[in-house]
Amino acid sequence: MHLVNIEAQVKDRQVEPAWNDIFTKLTSFRQSTVILAATELGYFDKIEKQETFSEIAQRLGINDVAASVLIRALVSIGIVEEHLSLYKVRPDIAELFVEGSGYDIRFNILAIKKELEIWSQIAGIMKGEKYRDDSYSRELFDGGIEKFEGLGLLNRLDAEQMIPQVASFIQSGDRVLDIGGGEGYYANRLSLLTELQRVDILDIPTGFSISKRVNKDYLTQNRVNHIQGDARSFTAAPPYDVVLMNELTELFNKTDKHLILDNAVANLKPNGLLIMTKFPLNTKGTGPGRFPLFSVRMLMKFEDAYLETDQELAEWVQNRNLQLVYASEQNRTLMVFKNLRTENSL
Repeated sequence: MHLVNIEAQVKDRQVEPAWNDIFTKLTSFRQSTVILAATELGYFDKIEKQETFSEIAQRLGINDVAASVLIRALVSIGIVEEHLSLYKVRPDIAELFVEGSGYDIRFNILAIKKELEIWSQIAGIMKGEKYRDDSYSRELFDGGIEKFEGLGLLNRLDAEQMIPQVASFIQSGDRVLDIGGGEGYYANRLSLLTELQRVDILDIPTGFSISKRVNKDYLTQNRVNHIQGDARSFTAAPPYDVVLMNELTELFNKTDKHLILDNAVANLKPNGLLIMTKFPLNTKGTGPGRFPLFSVRMLMKFEDAYLETDQELAEWVQNRNLQLVYASEQNRTLMVFKNLRTENSL
């Protein structure tokens, strides 16, 4: 007769919550890869009708067992609904797979496959034994963001939370420099909502493909202007009433972050405003939510790049003789600084 080891059972129960916690996190990739597999197989290409396992198997070119395992997994994570052994993508999620709708996320999902490959090499990249993948680093550059319709949706929603606040600081006749704003969304909306004189967008030479389209009329009217240049070294004469930077510094290492701030201030008029938006990060760099992991993503894309905390960025700017006059945090952090230099101090 085997005696029950009471102490071992007690220890098992003590350890179980920690194991369940870390195991759930370790295996969370399985959900994303199931969605990825369904996308690659073409399951989301036809979402308008209910199907049996056999119909799904025939459509995807897989056997009935594989179809049943895949679809049941999608049901378990809430992507697919079942009724009387018929299966269909949940209606609100189905809207994200309509081709040409502007909300189709299939390209976003397939891009996750590349990201999974890159992130599996994090340790090697951090030790300098693996190279960063340039296609991953530049996936949103050169107009590439247009392919990411789901990301574009989120960016628009977040921008529309910020833009009314930003617009409230723009005065009639202001000249605005938008550093890194090549997509032209902020330039377009601010030109519509305010009586600014002109927005000059500074970006890399291949960064204006979207703005050329969305700002076609404003470019013709000279209310929007494209300037090819480097945020770390660009200077203008005369300086601007407002300098705008949206989610820019996270793409750079600390040295380059400071060069960008130096040049932003150098291009700002005395008493002018530096307006910055960024992904929020608390003082300890541990939240909120997904943003510490976003910082890892920046490091995987660009050497020594990271998302600085809100406090760090505010202190760096204030150390350049600017005063924080407004701050808010929603899905993004917005900070407005006033240049304390006067004409007499130049």
